[in-house]
Amino acid sequence: MKKKNTLDINLLEEMTQLEYFLVKKPMNSPEFWSEWQEKFGKATLARIALKKIAKSRKLSQEEYSRLRTMMRVYEEILIYLEQLKNTALSLKGAVSNFNVELDDEDIDLDF
Repeated sequence: MKKKNTLDINLLEEMTQLEYFLVKKPMNSPEFWSEWQEKFGKATLARIALKKIAKSRKLSQEEYSRLRTMMRVYEEILIYLEQLKNTALSLKGAVSNFNVELDDEDIDLDF
């Protein structure tokens, strides 16, 4: 039973950390776009910073593994925000032609 409690605690901690990226304003409000832009900007900058670290710093295998995990998390956050944006635009009757580019060809993240 202890393992389940540990998993529950870990899940709660992770969700608490990720909760920042939830856009809570209604999709049909101008505040939605301000909040969306803030969250999207932060996730994008975090991803850029991680790429820069991967390219410019010598990392231990443990740090490198953590960096890869963090990059995947931010990619998933950006996908969520892109889907949210597309949903909001479709509610307005608009079509989005902009998609998040998640191609990391320029970084070799494999040892």
